[in-house]
Order: sequence, then structure tokens, then C-alpha cells
Amino acid sequence: MKFVLLEMDRILRPTGYAIIRENAYFLDSVATIAKGMRWNCDKHDTEYKADKEKVLICQKKLWSGKNTQH
Repeated sequence: MKFVLLEMDRILRPTGYAIIRENAYFLDSVATIAKGMRWNCDKHDTEYKADKEKVLICQKKLWSGKNTQH
């Protein structure tokens, strides 16, 4: 999954969203990797409020390195 997330990070524009629908255990692993890539992530219930399935909504941040003086 980490390779898929890295490819999504490459393709996704800054401030863009990724929405992943899967079981809660899998989404916890995805959220850990996504937060390591500086994405903001929130887990939500599905429209059926099933315990097994959740929705993870992640937004890629717009960030840059420290400004250096020339």
C-alpha cells in the first residue's frame, strides 16, 4: 500500500483530496503512512454506519522547505 500512496502523492496536486473506503483496520495503516507524508486525514462512518467499513478522507498539504537567504 505504501507504494500506491507514494504514487498518489506524486500525482495529487497540493491541497487535493484522496478518499479511501475500506475496513477500519486497513484504514488505520493507511492513515499512518499518509500522515508520514504530511497529509491531513480524518476517518468517517459510511452512509450505512457499518462497523466494518469506514471512509478515510486525506488532504495533501501545500508545504515547502525552510526559506534560505541568498
